Amino acid sequence: MKKLSSKDKKLITSIVVIILIIIAVYTKNESIVNYLEKNYNINLETNNEKKETTLNDILIGYKVVRVVDGDTIVIDYNGKDERVRLIGIDTPESVHPNESKNTKEGIKVSNYTKQRLTGKTVKIELDVQERDKYGRILAYVYIDGKMYNKELLEKGYAKVATYPPNVKYADEFKKIQEKARENKVGMWN
Repeated sequence: MKKLSSKDKKLITSIVVIILIIIAVYTKNESIVNYLEKNYNINLETNNEKKETTLNDILIGYKVVRVVDGDTIVIDYNGKDERVRLIGIDTPESVHPNESKNTKEGIKVSNYTKQRLTGKTVKIELDVQERDKYGRILAYVYIDGKMYNKELLEKGYAKVATYPPNVKYADEFKKIQEKARENKVGMWN
């Protein structure tokens, strides 16, 4: 029997998750809903209100090829290197072409992101706008089941920077930033 490639495995996983979503939405099966919420961070409404679920709600794992800076990474996106910009946050500069804009804090955050994400498998969640004007994928990035965008805010390594229409977690991000500021962590120290 032929061994499946990682691309084939991702495709099969996606198809299975889509089937589970369809079953969960139409049967309101709580065990399937709980499984999807726990393992794929998919939030499905199980009451009478309908929630439209799209492929953007499905998180698929991608290997981080390299880290550009604190809030931009490059992933292997189906065999092609793609830049991903973490949305909803902004970290200090570390690789700006105008070197006077680069900061020690930016280099620290960039190194932290390199340590946390390089070579690791991450999952991405898209919001309304899939790409920015530079062609980068705009995403919430997850590692080990936790959103990395939030992690950077919690550590005081990033500030909230929301740009409509990608505002899915804007209120939550503001609360996390305020707590980091109150606790005087990272850049708030």
